[in-house]
Amino acid sequence: MKLLACTGLAEGTPPVPGCTEADSVIIYAVSQCYQAKPQPGMIRNCFERGHHSVFEHVHFSFAVHGISRACLAQLTRHRLASYTVESQRYCDYTKKPAGFVWPDTIEGGTAKKYRALLEQAMTCYHELRAAGVPPEDARFVLPQATAVNLVFTMNARELFHCFDLRLDRHAQWEIRRLFARVLQLVRERAPLTFAAYADRKEEL
Repeated sequence: MKLLACTGLAEGTPPVPGCTEADSVIIYAVSQCYQAKPQPGMIRNCFERGHHSVFEHVHFSFAVHGISRACLAQLTRHRLASYTVESQRYCDYTKKPAGFVWPDTIEGGTAKKYRALLEQAMTCYHELRAAGVPPEDARFVLPQATAVNLVFTMNARELFHCFDLRLDRHAQWEIRRLFARVLQLVRERAPLTFAAYADRKEEL
């Protein structure tokens, strides 16, 4: 996974001293709301007061490679986001081999069965394509373990919500791992914003 883009300031608009552009966008929004001089502390004050709409002004776009369709189904439940996903309808996996996600819990004797099932699914896919079945119909035999690439975009406020749900220890391991990486990436671009979030979570 990598960060593709992040909301920044227009040319000619200086960052708030000591702040990144992403954090500065939020600070400028807060300063307009309260008609006050932009200050770094505004971010934490807004977070603690529950004034979270200001965090919707900053968006992050991510390129994700090789998550399972099972993980994708969980990710796209977060509706306040935009998704562009690898199309199994148009991609022909006889030309571009499909990858698969392998859970750590599948090992030993079960690993052989798992591998055999994946190979069987791909063999069936190839046979369907050879028989003239279009990719949009041949894809029906592909398992949820099939790897997929996508780009998704979320604002900071929605990311707070995702972190609450998907970094919880009860969340499924794959999406928990995905959002752990997301948090790592966004902290680099908006450290004040996500420090305020992280500190508040530790207090609760």
